[in-house]
Amino acid sequence: MGELGSFWAALNDNTIERQEPDGKEIVASMKRAVMTDNGVEWDETCYCTPPLRHERSSVYDQFFDHMKIEPVTSPLHLHGGRFWDYLRDHTSGSRSDGREVSTAYRARYVPIRIL
Repeated sequence: MGELGSFWAALNDNTIERQEPDGKEIVASMKRAVMTDNGVEWDETCYCTPPLRHERSSVYDQFFDHMKIEPVTSPLHLHGGRFWDYLRDHTSGSRSDGREVSTAYRARYVPIRIL
């Protein structure tokens, strides 16, 4: 199952959701995340300086590489397959169409910073 399987388990067994102060937002962000040509993309409300400092140290750095963090300057309209579905399918070893799921991907983070 590997790292993605561990991530899926932590998202669903309340390990991440119980994390203060940002666990619920991390889970909600992963439910909004989409798979694009650039990797995994989502928006996330974040009050840290630097952005996503706590989220990265407690969760994201364990599961994602090549992170790019940008402030949101206009509404996001992300298109792609749901990352949540990808994680679910990865834990079973195949997608609903029967193809094997690749574990190679790159994540891109797009947080909202409120000052």
